[in-house]
Amino acid sequence: MAFDKEGFKNYLRINFDEDDDVIESYWHGAEELVTSQVSIKATPQELSKYQMFTVAVRLLATFWYEVKMAVPQTASVKANTTEIPYGVTQLIYTLRARYFNDSKPDQYKDSDSETHSNN
Repeated sequence: MAFDKEGFKNYLRINFDEDDDVIESYWHGAEELVTSQVSIKATPQELSKYQMFTVAVRLLATFWYEVKMAVPQTASVKANTTEIPYGVTQLIYTLRARYFNDSKPDQYKDSDSETHSNN
């Protein structure tokens, strides 16, 4: 999925350019995190066929931008935690299931197990 900075800025209701670099880094960081949580073999290009991928990335990038840190510090959430918002987590679970159900079964075989089974 190509990053549409102006579209995302409109979504955030931002009409200034001072935060452009931050906005772009949050978007790409969210895209990388969501992709890696789905599968280490997945790419953003593969996942972009699912509309919920864009939704998850947008929600996470928006969350990071609005709180200006990866996770807000509260009494119940320590500043060093790596939790992501619940809605994004649910989208990742659904993306993971769809990604693996849509993939070819042999694509995820462990090459070591194939070697050992042939001996």
